[in-house]
Amino acid sequence: MEALQHPYRNQFFRQMGLKWYNIAPIDDISGLPIPQEQQPYGMYHCERVSASTVRDIKEASLAAGKVIKKTWEVVRGLDAETLLFMGFPKQSLQVIKADACLPFAIRLDWCWKEGQTQSKKIIEINCQTPSFWFECLQGNKFAAQYFNLSDPNPEAYELVRISLSKQIKRAALKLGKNVNECVVGFTALNNVEDMGTMHWLSRHLQGSGVKTMLFPLEFLGIKKGKGLFYTLSNTKIDILFMWYPLEWVIHDRDENGELLWDGLEQLILNKQVALINFGSGFTLQPKSVFSLITDLGSDFFGEDASTVFDYFPKTSMIAERIGHSYFAKPILGRQGEGGYAVYKNDLLVESSGNDDWYTEQTYVYQELLELPIVDIAGQEMTALWGSWLMNNGEDELVPAGVGMRLSDSPITDDCSYWCPIGI
Repeated sequence: MEALQHPYRNQFFRQMGLKWYNIAPIDDISGLPIPQEQQPYGMYHCERVSASTVRDIKEASLAAGKVIKKTWEVVRGLDAETLLFMGFPKQSLQVIKADACLPFAIRLDWCWKEGQTQSKKIIEINCQTPSFWFECLQGNKFAAQYFNLSDPNPEAYELVRISLSKQIKRAALKLGKNVNECVVGFTALNNVEDMGTMHWLSRHLQGSGVKTMLFPLEFLGIKKGKGLFYTLSNTKIDILFMWYPLEWVIHDRDENGELLWDGLEQLILNKQVALINFGSGFTLQPKSVFSLITDLGSDFFGEDASTVFDYFPKTSMIAERIGHSYFAKPILGRQGEGGYAVYKNDLLVESSGNDDWYTEQTYVYQELLELPIVDIAGQEMTALWGSWLMNNGEDELVPAGVGMRLSDSPITDDCSYWCPIGI
């Protein structure tokens, strides 16, 4: 495909500032990318979309944000038995109860199909991932200008800056400190995509007077009862953006083989460190949250009941309640791992990734949706829309950019492509 092999492709993405226009799988032992297995990610292309489509997705995301906020509040009030039934790890319960700040950032994945067979449903709520943020905001803007189109998200970059500043001030207040007394750390897995996105996010604080540090996750150290530290300089971290799944953290061990979670949990509960978008974000991460939304029903959501009907797929933890056709996914699934589609009781398609970590989890079942198809230079590809919601600092979720990913497969996974868009 020319969009993946064009002679100007590398130059295009380098000028944009996207270092991960190719991606490589991570070696399980070293934790480093495997260069010889890298695959193209960014497409040298800018798909023309209408202003009305972008506007409608943002308006739908704003409406969905109200439902998500109400659901988040419900989940935080559930008892331990119910949370465990929903698939929350026992180790996570105290942390999600302790974080009373609405998530800082949420990415919604949409089946947004227009026309006669339209279907406009949210299929994922992602709160603990840094992926696809730079692409939606800075990348789309650059691509649109490059291909003589208009930026689909002109308001979003400034919104991220304002929201980030307000979130950090609230975190500092929680610690009983002035924000200028705090060191703010940004960390993620040591790969070019996650660290590149964290670098992009941290740059929004330039000129603010806030002290920031950016480092890979392996340089984050825990001193029980004392705090979190950047180990290379022994610098104490007061506020941390750790864009790394909580369900992985609880199983991580130090070089001596000891679990790290107890020490981190105590630091959080004792307010010795503030982790942004960690406990609060994980409150919405299990896919069983969709089942809860279905079960709560229109009576609970009141004026937002039509939003639930229009934009949230029917979901259950029992397949029979959805019927003979559904999409199944692990409760703590990521990147399409372990997912499969059933149509009239027959297996229709399954994910290319089926790691035991995912397939051994409890599953949820969503009504089966048909994703839209986009034609790129004569090749039909499955399209998945992503839209960002930001906590504006006043505990309201507002739209902050949209983007599109394309896949050769009906299931969007790690091998899907980013397709820039412009109006």
